[in-house]
Amino acid sequence: MTGAQAVSTASRAAVEIFGDDLLCSFVGGSYARGSDKTTSDIDLFVVTARSDHDRERLLAERLRDVHQAAGLDFDHCGEILTLDTLNTLLAFTEHCIAAVPAVQRSACYLADCPLSVFRKGDVVFKFLTDPKTAVHDPAGLLPALEARAATYFSAWPMPRVQEHKGRLRLQSGSPQQRLAGLWQDRDATDSWTDTPVGIGLERWFGTELAARSAVLYPGSPVNVAPPDGATCPLSVAALASPLSAQCLAFLHSEPEGPAR
Repeated sequence: MTGAQAVSTASRAAVEIFGDDLLCSFVGGSYARGSDKTTSDIDLFVVTARSDHDRERLLAERLRDVHQAAGLDFDHCGEILTLDTLNTLLAFTEHCIAAVPAVQRSACYLADCPLSVFRKGDVVFKFLTDPKTAVHDPAGLLPALEARAATYFSAWPMPRVQEHKGRLRLQSGSPQQRLAGLWQDRDATDSWTDTPVGIGLERWFGTELAARSAVLYPGSPVNVAPPDGATCPLSVAALASPLSAQCLAFLHSEPEGPAR
């Protein structure tokens, strides 16, 4: 199976598995930009009408099989979000950057922290802005989503490559380190999808973000960045309160989010 065939197969799998619940899907990333390499992964973006973890898991397993058959790298399930979760995540991201512009120069963003809701929202906005292929948009969602993403980056331009990417340092014994460790431990188990790069993302990015927005105050934006863009900034008193509002380690009473 070639990379192009794998893209087509992945796209068809989303349509087949979700049926009428599929509101929009496309492939972004290197295949859409025409810069794919022989091992490039397939960046599939899927928006569904409702959460169905069984079908989400089936798509994730199918994607992994397609990557293996084509000899492609595979380390995530793409973006599989319900429409409600997508809208909540985008609204929170817009609110967060207006309230805490300094997040752009923190490890939450610069070091690609997997616990950062803001970073997740930024990734989704980039998906919506970037070129797309294998587009399936029966609900006609894409034009409005693309316009929203264009408005976001017009107001808040951000670099494509973060300065401290791959150099994140989480404090030993911290809630952040414990949660990140939990996800790493799952990589080789049957629970490999149960992380914020997996399925059921409403657990992580949809359930409590509206309430968390109340912690952020756009009228008094936080503009002073932490001194080190590679170290978790939540130990810096001036940033701890606003940034904890968008850190997954502090979003839920249970470490894995609300029960499914």
